[in-house]
Amino acid sequence: MKKTVRIGFLGSGWAQVAQAPAFSLLEDVELAAVASPTEARRKKFMDRFGIAEGYAEWKDLLQADLDLVCVTTPPYLHAVMVNALLESGKSVLCEKPFALSVQEAAAMHFTSLRTPGLALIDHQLRLHPAVKCMKQMIDSGEIGKVYEVRAVVNLATRNRSDLRYSWWSDAAKGGGALGAIGSHLIDLNRFLVGEISEVCCNLATPVTHRPDEWGKSRLVTSDDSFAMFMKFGASSVALGSSSLMHVTTVGSYTWLSFEVVGSLKTIRLDGAGRLWEIANGAAKGGRSLIDAPRWKQLEPMLSWDELVLQERIRLSSLAMHGIFAVGFAFLANRIVKALRNGEQKLYDAAGFADGLVIQKVLKAAADSHRLRQWTRV
Repeated sequence: MKKTVRIGFLGSGWAQVAQAPAFSLLEDVELAAVASPTEARRKKFMDRFGIAEGYAEWKDLLQADLDLVCVTTPPYLHAVMVNALLESGKSVLCEKPFALSVQEAAAMHFTSLRTPGLALIDHQLRLHPAVKCMKQMIDSGEIGKVYEVRAVVNLATRNRSDLRYSWWSDAAKGGGALGAIGSHLIDLNRFLVGEISEVCCNLATPVTHRPDEWGKSRLVTSDDSFAMFMKFGASSVALGSSSLMHVTTVGSYTWLSFEVVGSLKTIRLDGAGRLWEIANGAAKGGRSLIDAPRWKQLEPMLSWDELVLQERIRLSSLAMHGIFAVGFAFLANRIVKALRNGEQKLYDAAGFADGLVIQKVLKAAADSHRLRQWTRV
């Protein structure tokens, strides 16, 4: 069993907010290296977490002694970096959206099949205790037959029209709400309920222009918000049922709600990572819309090491960054266990095979918007 696990970071954005803080909570883990072209950000990252090795050129990570590299660069850079890192023998955790196209995703998946390292995607909500509890409730039949799934994500991250133009505003570079947020929700639907057979999607760009670094107005080609119906296929527990998603990044407040509606009860995940349930018999009859729902909060069962980790999270900066940062800490804990034990596959985390399927759903969504019709995955 490997004692100390050495982690490297390619990129210095989300890695500083969630990934490095999460790995630093774990025992016998060394934050060993970071590659970032911007010297000031790279040095700040190194100083903050006591990282000894820093590189301006990402290819220097290929020769570094690392067990895992977290790739948090923009999507248009993923393919070349991920393939090279895997071929160097390292395990990789890749940010989403996974790739720019199905072809890129397929090539990355193929590379992962012929190289020894773990190949994972940062769909961290799978490992969040509330989501794991949701899956147990669905799989056991506790909520009954799954009728539908409903998800609403309201963010205010891009509601200012003076926010600078970046790769996020460029669809050709993988920007947009569908890839950034939609990929997470697609993965949650697949993880909890099953495969998706067809989609109907509408993309929107309310803020059509943003200033670039020189103050010049640039046309935004990515989506700020989207609405999408998905239909579950045969490899699901809800054949023919629908999932509805609405996501905006130009809202006036932040909110997340992910509900799975069953014949016996409905369960709901909120943006604070809390899990709620309500029995079908708890509502009054008739058509009144003034009957407040009687939600009951559930406390997921945790193993001892997860209880310890939960307390460490509560006392860390991760708690203030919300459900995705907290979820990442549980994913990091699972990855470190796998690396120590020499596991070749993580059944409970999203791998590159999942990334390929999600990329196919994203393509179907984009095609649906373009063709104005339901599109098969």
